Amino acid sequence: MKAVRVHRWGLSDPMRVDEVEDPSPGPGELLVKAAAAGVNPVDLIIRLGDRAHRRDSDLPYIPGHNTAGEVAALGEGVEGFRVGQRVFGLAFESYAGLVRLKAGYAAELPENYSYEEGAGITSPFFTAWNALVFKAGAGPGESVLVHGGAGGVGMAAIQLAKRLGCRVITTVSSDEKAVFCRSLGADETINYREEDFPARCLEFTGGRGVDVVVDVSAVDNFDKDLDAIGVHGRIVVLGVGIGKSPRTEFRVPALMGKDASVHGMVFANLFQRLPELIRRFVPLLREGNFRINVDRVFSVEEANEAQEAVRSGQVLGKVILTI
Repeated sequence: MKAVRVHRWGLSDPMRVDEVEDPSPGPGELLVKAAAAGVNPVDLIIRLGDRAHRRDSDLPYIPGHNTAGEVAALGEGVEGFRVGQRVFGLAFESYAGLVRLKAGYAAELPENYSYEEGAGITSPFFTAWNALVFKAGAGPGESVLVHGGAGGVGMAAIQLAKRLGCRVITTVSSDEKAVFCRSLGADETINYREEDFPARCLEFTGGRGVDVVVDVSAVDNFDKDLDAIGVHGRIVVLGVGIGKSPRTEFRVPALMGKDASVHGMVFANLFQRLPELIRRFVPLLREGNFRINVDRVFSVEEANEAQEAVRSGQVLGKVILTI
């Protein structure tokens, strides 16, 4: 089969499209004939050699975590799926024509979503669910600040927070992104390049501060998040930003004074809860109200360009590879 592979750590060495041996499904796995793969910031972070995210140190490796396609074969013990079924899910080594997918990490793709849209569901929406439902316990009437609302996770977090009955504020870097986020349901937008987001959050909440912050770039934002939240506020840290320092500073008294809770998370720690998440999320997906905005589509031969598009930050929603 055809697959994209990373042969050296770092972004300066281009990935290559290689011919590799077809995989076979193991026990409890689906073999999926992939139609599309999602391109996510974590793909670049792993390629940089970040040990906190990569599963092992073997090179070459096939990147990618999100797939959508058609079931080609069933491994031993798999129930609830059939050959030919449209599916999406979390699958390692997804920049490839055939992808092994654990049945517990997979779900049927509703007919009203394309394969390209399906490949854009898993990491953004599962991450948003982990942040808002499992970690923060966000609920009706609460206010949520979503940093980077025009990105993949931001796109998902805005819509999920609205579905949970929350008021949503999001940070953006341009008027175009502000319009996009409002089209997803954001109630307020803040251009962080021109405005002080903590002050605007206090203004929007009548001086109380927001209840929940979803932060994809905590190195830049964390200390200011403490000014944006209210008493008993919750901050969920999803990332530090691509290629940024892993360290930041914050005022400990500001954290204490708000009785604030800080939740760190990485996707790997969510694996054991994925079956529960899928069981609860898919019925909402079937309603057809979640929008997966596919901004740019690249062929598998253009995988390097696809990752550069993600790195640029000039994307509204998702970048997708077609296989």
